[in-house]
Amino acid sequence: MNGIPNRAINWISPEMQPWVLGGLTLLSIAFFTNKIWSKIKVLRLAQPENRFENPGKRFLHMLWVAFAQAKLFKRAQSGWMHAFIFWGFCVLLLRAVQFFIIGFFPTTQFLQLGPLWSTYLLLKDFFIALIFLAVGFAIFRRTVLKPNRLTLSIEGLMILGLIALILISDIVFDAAFLNENPKAFSWEAPLGASLYLVFSGFLENTTWTALHNLSYWVHVSSILIFINILPNSKHLHVIASFPNVFFANIAKNGKQIHRIDFEDESKEEFGVVRIQDFSWKRLLDFYTCTECGRCDLVCPALNSSKPLSPKEFTVDLRNHLNGISSSLIDGNSEAIPALAGNAILDETIWSCTTCGACEEECPVEIEYVNKMIDLRRGLVLSEDRFPQEFNNAFKSLEVNSNPWGFGQDSRADWAEGLDVKIWDKNNPSEYLYFVGCNGSFDSRGKKISTSVVKLLKQAEVDFSILGNCEKCTGDPARRAGNEYLFEMLATDNAELLKESGVTKIVTHCPHCFNSLKNEYPDFDAHFEVLHHSELLESLINNGKVEAASRTQETVVFHDSCYLGRHNNIYDPPRKVSNDLKEVENSRERGTCCGAGGARFLLEEKTGTRMSHNRIDELMESNPDTIAVSCPFCVLMIEDGLKAKKLDTQVKVKDISEILT
Repeated sequence: MNGIPNRAINWISPEMQPWVLGGLTLLSIAFFTNKIWSKIKVLRLAQPENRFENPGKRFLHMLWVAFAQAKLFKRAQSGWMHAFIFWGFCVLLLRAVQFFIIGFFPTTQFLQLGPLWSTYLLLKDFFIALIFLAVGFAIFRRTVLKPNRLTLSIEGLMILGLIALILISDIVFDAAFLNENPKAFSWEAPLGASLYLVFSGFLENTTWTALHNLSYWVHVSSILIFINILPNSKHLHVIASFPNVFFANIAKNGKQIHRIDFEDESKEEFGVVRIQDFSWKRLLDFYTCTECGRCDLVCPALNSSKPLSPKEFTVDLRNHLNGISSSLIDGNSEAIPALAGNAILDETIWSCTTCGACEEECPVEIEYVNKMIDLRRGLVLSEDRFPQEFNNAFKSLEVNSNPWGFGQDSRADWAEGLDVKIWDKNNPSEYLYFVGCNGSFDSRGKKISTSVVKLLKQAEVDFSILGNCEKCTGDPARRAGNEYLFEMLATDNAELLKESGVTKIVTHCPHCFNSLKNEYPDFDAHFEVLHHSELLESLINNGKVEAASRTQETVVFHDSCYLGRHNNIYDPPRKVSNDLKEVENSRERGTCCGAGGARFLLEEKTGTRMSHNRIDELMESNPDTIAVSCPFCVLMIEDGLKAKKLDTQVKVKDISEILT
């Protein structure tokens, strides 16, 4: 079967065949190009964003995530299903090229490559079989199993049908070829050969010839129809996923949010108010969504009945973008409505904890956290519309540098009697212990601060605190959308830390850690920032602190979102004990306690409490103690245990408290 005589497709004369195929192909390409170009024009009208650094690393990331389909396998069954279809179509691309060459050059034979081509044909049939299995399973899932995360649509079934037509026509084409060329019968096309053997005794030569003709035109027509469905459907991800993964946030270090230039006098609004206020990468995310619903499975807001589905959030914004694209291209910005209150509910925006679970799960690297904060910025800075609980928090952050209204002059009161040094820039310590607002003012948080101090003293670590000079890093202001307030706090802190000669910082709060490590460099403040779990791990390894061993207790570990997913720190906090147990949803799949994204300042008025859902997961291991590496997680889990009347049964301890 190395050379395929093209006279088999003789419904159209050899002279006319290239013209017919060429006309169909040009019409298809023109339609496809027009639709794709309109989307490219929309992306070019969006806000600029630099996603071009480290091209080599980006390319390797694209190979791993987009081509190797690495993230798909987190969901084993559906992961293999999609991978088989994708890899199979990569193999079938050469077969598609063959079909078009046959059509454009009907008087020649295609590729005389001997064993190499025979091997390809065998590989092609192998993948056709895999794709058939995958398509069958996909149809079964959508029509019988019907998982909640998937939306059954005519479009999706039609795409699966087109895929099936492409596969069937390929096999029939090979079978009909064998009828025309019996001497070509060999091992290289087992599917076509098997079909021919089954039906060779029943079908006339004229029928086989007709099938050869029909299978050819069904094959090329299905391909042309398929590529023209892509631009206006969710299946655009077949194309968009590659650039979207290439331009993803490859750093994976919590650095997701850009500064706003408040001195730019050309701006009338700050944050995202309308769709065109998003950057081009944010809009590319919308075009890339596969609607697989993996993000919904792990969203703590959706799973506690909040009005936030990450999938629907993306789909709603994509539909809105498609609906206003013509106005955007025509420059008719007045016809484009605000997003909040129209395309997206305000409560949807405020329901997000910015935990990043949806991003960790997304197989095409769609980003959600930065969009939510962009939208919150628009509501706070441009529309002055936000939950009333933030009123006092914003005022207190501005006046007292903490969100709860405590006086700045009482910030260091927690350290009385502990003999803790205050930072002296003329005689600096090795480490600055940045305590944070929770550790300075919250009664439970003070106990964690005290434990950290005792451990550092025990290990003879040289450290000091800023005392009453310390201010909130601004994390809750930024996550709540008040970028102007964050800018003010971060600027003051950065100047103080640099003037004080600070080089190394340790903090027990992952939110302080994330801001100081990943966001303060934007303010020209560069430090070596450690979470206390990292320093404690080092002290344990050096024999200065002894790891806990509590064989009589069951201790389970709860991962902090801003320590784990946002900063990829999973092992250090686990080193504090030799007996920590893992729950099912842990590490990168750890469930959020509900405090992130400044939500610790808000009441949960809709659905159940996110912390309660997390407690249900943690209690499956029947723990005596829940080990935590974030003071806000401690508060949320303790409050949840009290509400469930489990507080006398289970203790919650920061990892520093486990060691003291």
